[in-house]
Formats: sequence, C-alpha cells, structure tokens
Amino acid sequence: MATAFVVVSTLGLAGCSGGSASTTALDEASCDALLSEDAIPAAAAASATGSVAQPAADKTAVSAERASTVSAAAVADDEKKSITFVGGAYTSTTEDYWKDLAARFADANPGYTVDVQIIDWNNIDQRVATMIQTQQYPDILNQNKYSGWASNGLLQDASELLSEEVNDDFIPAFKDAGVYEGTQYGIPFITSTRALFYNKTAFAEAGIDGPPETWRELVDDAKKLEEAGYTGYGLPLGAEESQAEWSIWMWGNGGDWQSAPGEFTVNSEKNVETLTVLNCLTNVYEITQPNPGQTNRTDGVFRPFADGTVGMMAGASFAPSLFEGWDSSVDYGVAPLPVNGDIEPITLGVQDYLMSFENPGNKTAVSKFLDFFYQEENYVEFLTSQGFLPATQSASDALESDPAFGPFLDLLPTARFYPSTDPTFPAVQGAVQNQIGTGVTEGADIQGILDAINAAADQ
Repeated sequence: MATAFVVVSTLGLAGCSGGSASTTALDEASCDALLSEDAIPAAAAASATGSVAQPAADKTAVSAERASTVSAAAVADDEKKSITFVGGAYTSTTEDYWKDLAARFADANPGYTVDVQIIDWNNIDQRVATMIQTQQYPDILNQNKYSGWASNGLLQDASELLSEEVNDDFIPAFKDAGVYEGTQYGIPFITSTRALFYNKTAFAEAGIDGPPETWRELVDDAKKLEEAGYTGYGLPLGAEESQAEWSIWMWGNGGDWQSAPGEFTVNSEKNVETLTVLNCLTNVYEITQPNPGQTNRTDGVFRPFADGTVGMMAGASFAPSLFEGWDSSVDYGVAPLPVNGDIEPITLGVQDYLMSFENPGNKTAVSKFLDFFYQEENYVEFLTSQGFLPATQSASDALESDPAFGPFLDLLPTARFYPSTDPTFPAVQGAVQNQIGTGVTEGADIQGILDAINAAADQ
C-alpha cells in the first residue's frame, strides 16, 4: 500500500492559516480515522435511487413561422442586425442545436443573423479571455460565470433585454443568482445537479446490495469493486471541472468556499481534512483510476463509466445524454451523494448563464434572439437534447414527469451553489481547477496547496 505524506489538521498538525507544519505519514488507520461511521439522516432523498431513463432523442417540433417579440424595454435601434453567439460544447450535438436555432431565427426575423461559435469546455476560458483582452466582445455569451465582467462594466442589464413574459418565467432562486449589486446581468440558462451514478452490473458482481450513503461505505464498496476488476470510484480532479468534484466532497464533509460573503476559507480545517481523504482514496485505499489529479471529467471519468469499467462516479444530470451519444449500454442507477457521517444530504447545483456584452447597436438583435430561444418549445428542445434541468417554471412543469429529469429535479431542495455572485470567485475557481489535483499526489503539501488557492481571492 502506497504511503503519502500530507498535512492533516486532525492528526495533530499546525493550524490551517499558513505557516509551516509537520507532515504525517498516511496509512489505512489514519485515513480510516477521517471517515465517520455514523449514518446520514433518513431525510436523504431516497427516491432518487432508481435507474434513470435516457433523455429523449427526438427533438420537439418547432414552427419556424413563430416570430419572437422584442422586449418593450429594448432600445429601438437597427444599427447591428448581425450578432455573435459564443457558447460551450455540452455534447456532440450542441453546435447543431444552436446553428439550427440561428437558421430558424433568421427565417422568422428577416434581416437578422446570428454567427454561432461553439467551443469545448477545456478551451473556452482561454478563448473568451482572449476575446475580452482584444475587446472582441461576443454579443451573447454562454458561460458558468458572469460577475467579474459585470464588475468591470462590460455587461448589459438583462432586464432590458428580455420580454416581461420571459423575465417572469425564471425560477426566482436562479434569477437571483444572476444579480450583481442589484442589477440582473446573468440570465438563467440551464441548471444541473449531481448524484452518485453506480454501475449495477459491477455492484452485482462485487456482491454489493445498494449504493453507499456515507464515505465509509463508499470506500468499502469501492474496495469490493476493485477486487471485481473495476475502478472503484472515478475521481476527476483535472482542470476541466475539478471545482465541481471538489465542491461535492467539501460540502459532504461540512466545509465550504466561504465562511461569510466575501471571506473565502478554502484552506479551512474541514477542507484540509477533505483533501486528505481524497489523497487517501488515491494513494492508500487505491480505489481511483490512475492519476486522478490529471483526469478530466468527461473523457476521463464519464466516458469510462459509460464503457462499463468504473463502478461509481459523481455524475451530472446531463450525463445520460452523453451516454446516449456514446451508444453506451451500461446498466446504471442514480442515488444521493454520500456524505461523511451525519452531514446533511447535499447536491451540487450548477447554473450556467447567458449574458450580453455592451456592443454598440446590438440591443434589439440580442433581445430578439433571446426571446426566440426562451420560447417554451425552443428551450425545452435544448434541455432534452443536451440533458439539462430548466431555469424556468414553464419548462419545469413540462419536464416534471419525464423519467430522465424527475430524479434530478427531486434533488434540487438539497442543492448548494458556487458563490458566483462574488466577482473574485472566478479567480478562486481557476486556482482550484489548476491546483487542487496536486493535492492527491504522494507527498502533497495539502495545507500549502489550499493556502495558495485561497490566496487567489486577494490577487
């Protein structure tokens, strides 16, 4: 069994706020000491434990003759009728959806066009940063953050871009998350939750009756899966979306991003414990894939799970649509995420946004396209083709009985979100994406890594 040397606050080491600290060798006994034996509360969302059907592949028929209505608040201008849309590639069909929507929009709004640019999530941050630096601002951007650009005065007031009907349809919690200093800049786009995906075939071969509810049970089950020839738990801590995996484990141990608004505490004692546990999974229990610190979510964990080689992973509500695109035959179930002992059940709620940059003369065209997209049939088509949860009440009502969405909608009451309204969060998120994976290497200075990540909030 490999031995790692890390900084562990609960094992008699120095405090969590910087300074030098001694190192302690991790072994199975010291790792076990970090895992609680207590059961989680019975209030966990047990209703989400069944198999989830794949999202429907058939697209909703949409009439190209239905024209959108420009928001009454939009400035009447016709200076710019050709706009750009830049967004992330959620699945292999994302670009097809947006180009089809843009073509139908142009047919319904003669003279208006939308240039669609879809970028994979591994590269979108850098590509967008270059656009901002060169002042080649997209007219509409789809991203998972907005407040930094809002604080720099680059974004338009979203309330002036959308019709009253669309504005009133947003679920209030999602709409509120797009408000910076009293103004709506982030437009609720899509949401997702995370759950434990488990391979039913692998569980049966390993003699496991059902999904784990605690970290202790997860470790025990993962060991059995390893013995049966599977990767016990897929742990993606590479740069693609490690902030999501980190949030799940951090909250599952009682930690958090901040102790109060504006006060980041990524280097707290609880978070040091959490990263130590992840080091244990990798180097002591040896229940993850090789090199989890360099493993990205989609190709490194979701795809192997779809191929049937991974026993468990923290999957997103859009993962089934990926499985379908990969022609996966894996027999899987979905359950609430395990937590460490008696921590209240949690799920990661993720919201991505649309936003519009201040480009001269673009307001009317942007308003027309946004209102066209949020027509119920157009919006539901995107959700069902990409596998996301809705941010509007009308779409929620339309999808409530869909077995591909219902179990994840059931998890929303336990959802927690990134502190995305804090304009310094993008810097902290970037530091997590670049550095958190180093915390699962042998000999990692866990306290130092988390101190460096937390310092990004002050830079």
